[in-house]
Amino acid sequence: MADDKKNRKPFHEEFAEKIIEDLRRGVAPWQKPWQPGEVFPPMNPVSGTVYSGINRVMLSRYSFDDPRWMTLRQANTLDCRVRKGEKAETIVYWQFSKEEAARDDDGKPVLDGEGNQVMEKVELTRPIVRFSSVFHVSQLAGEIPPLDKSSLVPPWNPNEKAEAILVNSGAVIKHNQRNRAFYSPHADEICLPPKDHFIAQDAYYATALHELGHWTGHVSRLAREFGPFGSEVYAREELRAEIASWMFGQDLGIGHDPGQHLAYVDSWIKALEKDPFEIVRACRDAEKIKHYVITMEQKQEHRQDMAQVRGEEVAARAPLDVQSSEQEVIREPADRKVFLTVPYREKGRAKAAGAKWAPKAKLWYAPEGADMAKLKAWLLEKTPEVAPTMPPQAEFAQALKAVGLDLGGQQPIMDGKIHRTPLLDGTAGKLGGAYVGYLDGIPAGFIQNHKTGEKVNWKATGHVLSDEQKAALRVEGEKRRAQQELERRAQQGKASKRAYAKFINAKEAGPEQAYLAKKGVPGIGVREDENGNLLVPGYDTSGFIHTLQTISLDGKQFEAGSCKKGTFFPIDPEGSLGQDVILIAEGYATAASVHLATGKPVVAAFDAGNLESVAVALREKFPDAPTIILADNDHTLSPNVGEEKALLAAKAVGGRVIVPMFTDQEKARQLTDFNDLHAACGLKRVKSYVEPVIERLCRERREARAGQGQGASHRMFLTNRSMYGQNSIN
Repeated sequence: MADDKKNRKPFHEEFAEKIIEDLRRGVAPWQKPWQPGEVFPPMNPVSGTVYSGINRVMLSRYSFDDPRWMTLRQANTLDCRVRKGEKAETIVYWQFSKEEAARDDDGKPVLDGEGNQVMEKVELTRPIVRFSSVFHVSQLAGEIPPLDKSSLVPPWNPNEKAEAILVNSGAVIKHNQRNRAFYSPHADEICLPPKDHFIAQDAYYATALHELGHWTGHVSRLAREFGPFGSEVYAREELRAEIASWMFGQDLGIGHDPGQHLAYVDSWIKALEKDPFEIVRACRDAEKIKHYVITMEQKQEHRQDMAQVRGEEVAARAPLDVQSSEQEVIREPADRKVFLTVPYREKGRAKAAGAKWAPKAKLWYAPEGADMAKLKAWLLEKTPEVAPTMPPQAEFAQALKAVGLDLGGQQPIMDGKIHRTPLLDGTAGKLGGAYVGYLDGIPAGFIQNHKTGEKVNWKATGHVLSDEQKAALRVEGEKRRAQQELERRAQQGKASKRAYAKFINAKEAGPEQAYLAKKGVPGIGVREDENGNLLVPGYDTSGFIHTLQTISLDGKQFEAGSCKKGTFFPIDPEGSLGQDVILIAEGYATAASVHLATGKPVVAAFDAGNLESVAVALREKFPDAPTIILADNDHTLSPNVGEEKALLAAKAVGGRVIVPMFTDQEKARQLTDFNDLHAACGLKRVKSYVEPVIERLCRERREARAGQGQGASHRMFLTNRSMYGQNSIN
């Protein structure tokens, strides 16, 4: 028996093997679809615990309709017994403290009034992972109370709850897609089809929350690593988001549909076979994602000090002492400031347990988030409250002003909704700031300055700031913004080097490359990675690579942390860009189709949001060259994003816009751009749109030059095409 225990595989390896087998069979918990109200998270009816993280995944493998589990000891308290031959399931938890004999400042034991030794909890420098065994109620014999499913149904409307989470998150959500959904780490925005494109509201919210799970991985939030499509890093991130999405469905009651993510199964299996502990990390991160997202419905300050999450985070990075026990660790975090009664001789122990001193009130108190289990001995029967000296609206207004938002002398509206405002140093008429304020419970809010990128989670304190304090806050804010800018530039520099290295080490993309074959265009200056994805570099006007777009059949993404704004890819095999007109399209395929139709160099700006930045950059490089923006006709969207962004770009440089027009039949086939026109009607149709405008602009340019009597010739841009891609790697 001792040898069996000694030779037994580590817990995480056994668990990984079970999950790998489930994935192969298509029965892992997050692989199974279910409708709202059908599935509930596993829970302990005796302790009231709703299992989280790895324990939730572990217990959900069994697909019981009844979610109730309990220990043998708990079953015995209900006069129930485990049926013969039934086997327990193992759950895991972490112990962060232990009880030790309390001693005074002289090292002597502290005794209570009856002369008994006083015990105190001491934080462990290295937490202990413990295991406990639980049984499902179906394994028990006895009078088990029947399950009342109505008690498990959440009291809220799931769709309204999900909508509140999306709104309060502050995430940029654009409904600008036809049939796909994704999160762009580079732009830090979620792109979705319009809500009415989904078969049901809960399907929309399930998709949106899945992408919101990815959104939490941004460097300014939970800072997870993103990778190109098809990579191991990409698969690991998708595993976390999918497990979190499954957890959202259970906790919010919106259901779960894994159909869009089954393509990643092989990658997940490969990752778990390579590193079995990855499933522990994935469950830990999924729980953190779920906690971060769900708490947005009520709070803007997101705590991550849950015992289970904390324990799993430590487990992922440090060796632990392993013991077996059924003991349960209970933490009781304070949800507000709680005043205490602490005798002078006990102040040292109270301080060590987390108590703080309030000089103005001359009282000890437990700060928000403190473990009340450690401070229970000093609790007052009634907690005095200190009246705030400043209304929360006025205090929130000060915080908004400190971040640079201009309320025009008005008080902020604290109704839990997003409000947009001008900036103190912003352009007239532009709403560059946003905030959300709450008056429920402890007044709180979220503030964002879109110009500087600064984001602030705010909570009322009731204190009035002096002029000196306001000045100090402004100075601190400037320092913080300067530091953020340095960090952003450093991150972009590293991303640029990665993009350059990936591109130059990739092979040239041939016509058989999947995306090129699908779009019916050749590869002109683009490359292909080892996974068969198309690589399109993003240059500036000096020929320096700043970013790299990876295109697969499932989507597009940019190098994490890179700078896309103002970068472009020129299809210019002759090196003649800027000699006559500058043609700018959104994507590579559209640009390639127009190049094939006209023989002219065409620039791909990657997306509609980047058209204006690219147009301005090229106008500065070639001030004499007229600009034509080749718009996408997003006729299925309202507003027509492709056309609107093209018009703004043309207005910024005094250029022209060409929009492809489609018949009702062509619109029904979802045709939107010049590549679609190329595929449906041929290059001749594309040429008929573009060439007359080019000829007219070139003629106007010649006439203008002749009228000026200027003999100087226009300088060519990058006549040496090898200038593209000359980044250096230090």
